[in-house]
Amino acid sequence: MTPGQFIATSLRDPAGVARRLTAVALPSGILWQMAALVTILSVLVLELGLLLSPTEASMVAASPFTLCVILGSSLVMMVAAIFWTGRMIGGQGRFAAAILLIVWWQGMALVIQVVQTVALLLFPPLAGIVTLAGLAWLVFALLHLVNVLHGFDSLLKSLGTVVIGVLGISFGLALLLALIGVTLQGGTL
Repeated sequence: MTPGQFIATSLRDPAGVARRLTAVALPSGILWQMAALVTILSVLVLELGLLLSPTEASMVAASPFTLCVILGSSLVMMVAAIFWTGRMIGGQGRFAAAILLIVWWQGMALVIQVVQTVALLLFPPLAGIVTLAGLAWLVFALLHLVNVLHGFDSLLKSLGTVVIGVLGISFGLALLLALIGVTLQGGTL
């Protein structure tokens, strides 16, 4: 299967791709390298987007290294949150499969990010539509990958896993940002 076919299949049938990926057994070292690679590529595409949009660049005052730390930590927290939260409510997922599925999901987010950047360059009004469609697909795919990962019989259990996981990630990310000294800037509300 070519990368284009894989991306097209992922967009059409995220649950089917998730089922095939959970059957793959990769060493944990390879999985973490894949997570690092998708994080670095995401930061590079983000930086490119910021170069093309100076108004957004003024809102992001973090260095590429800091962005790597934030995105990488978020990815690790997401893997842990999806895995442990799903297990708490009766899921049967494996941690290695959770890493692979979240890396795949983040890779698809990267593809969407590239399409957004191209849309921003070629036809800026289209970038907003691409962003909304991409966000809808990411939520749809995340629910399906959690459903497949944990062997749930309902997307509602997946939704519960994601909601509880997002709350945990938010707390963890806020703590991480405070530890590395990132603060909110701006006026009073």
